[in-house]
Amino acid sequence: MVPVLSNAGTHVASPEKTSQILASLMSAQSSTHSEILATVTVGDLLAALRNRAFGISLILFGLPNLLPIPGLPIITGIVLVVLALQIVVGRDVPWLPDRIARTALPRAKLTAVMDRTLPLLASLEKVTRPRFRLAAGPAARRAVGLAVLVLAVLLIIVPIPWIGSMPQGLALCVFGLGLTERDGVLVAAGFLLAAIAAAIGAGIGYTVIASLFSFIF
Repeated sequence: MVPVLSNAGTHVASPEKTSQILASLMSAQSSTHSEILATVTVGDLLAALRNRAFGISLILFGLPNLLPIPGLPIITGIVLVVLALQIVVGRDVPWLPDRIARTALPRAKLTAVMDRTLPLLASLEKVTRPRFRLAAGPAARRAVGLAVLVLAVLLIIVPIPWIGSMPQGLALCVFGLGLTERDGVLVAAGFLLAAIAAAIGAGIGYTVIASLFSFIF
């Protein structure tokens, strides 16, 4: 954290940005005993977040979908379904069933994703601030949970790297950053991006199904 001066002249630690938290998280993960392993579990990541709540979790599991990595959209989609349902019911701290928590993610690919996407996240943070509180309040939070649920299901049933997962990943990251920074404008933008992602996912799904029917019949 960077110390800043308050009006009284005392030093007060400014809150860490989301990108700093994620960078610290990956650094901590790589320095543990598990560095000798090629994978890191979903549970390891959520345990490291602790009370960082759902916003950062949405970013963490949304970022891998911004790059063409086969298999990851399905894994992140399953995790996000569970997280989305918890957002809808109003939980404050994420929880995952043990079976999902033990799911392994390829450490090298996850690190590569973070290295390539954190600079973009840091750029977005420069224009974020607490505003339009109604769109970032409890009722809106539950609506975000429903939107995330739709996006997560699309990640699972339309696992097409880059084309199929990038719109969902972008919407998830914007939602997560909006919740973390309490920026209602970003939350509203997340709903717009989620609608676009849902339309793209539905279009891809329809094209695939129509192609299968034409091939069979």
